Amino acid sequence: IKTLPQKIKYLEAGVAWGYYSELVAETTNPELVHLVDFFRSDSRCWSWRDLGECKCYPVKHELVFTPETHAEYIKDKFKNYNAEIFKGDARIILPTLTTKYDYIYLDTLNDRLSIRPLLYSAADLVDVGSIIGLNDYVLYDGVIGDCQYFTSNVVNEFLKDNKNWYVDGLALHQLGFYDIYIKKIGESNG
Repeated sequence: IKTLPQKIKYLEAGVAWGYYSELVAETTNPELVHLVDFFRSDSRCWSWRDLGECKCYPVKHELVFTPETHAEYIKDKFKNYNAEIFKGDARIILPTLTTKYDYIYLDTLNDRLSIRPLLYSAADLVDVGSIIGLNDYVLYDGVIGDCQYFTSNVVNEFLKDNKNWYVDGLALHQLGFYDIYIKKIGESNG
C-alpha cells in the first residue's frame, strides 16, 4: 500500500470489515473509493464462527455490525472519503462500471467460476500502470475451510495469456494466505 501514489481511484470487491480499504484510504488519500460487497454479514471472524471466540491477533473482533447494518457500517466508516458502495455480486457489478481505476483489490470467493470473470472484468477497468491485487493466492486452505482455492490458478492462467501484465508484488502471510499484485504494462497482449 505504501508504494501506491496519492489521490488514486480505488475499488475493492469483497469489503467485509473494511480494514484493507481503510488502510488504502488512509495511506493514499484517494480521489474516489468504490466498495463492492453483498453487505450481508456480521463482524465475526472465522475463528469466532468456528471456535466461539475471536482468536485473531493483533486485531480482536467485536460485534460492531450485523447483516442488517453491514452496509451502513461501511458507509459510515468511509464517510470522510469520496466513497460509494455497490451492494451485490461483484461479478455482475464490475462489468457495469465505467471508471478507470489506479488500483483494484479483489477479496471475494476463491472458486474458479467466481474469480476468473472477476479478474477479467477488473482488467477492463484499469489503464497501463494500474495494479490489481488479489487475496488468497494459495492452492489449499487447510486452516479455515479445508478446501482448494483457485485464485493462484486463475492468476497464473491470466498472466500466461496476457503478456501485457506482470507480477508487481507478493505479500506473504504466516498461514499462507498470500496476496498477489499484478500490474498492467501495455495495452495489447503480445
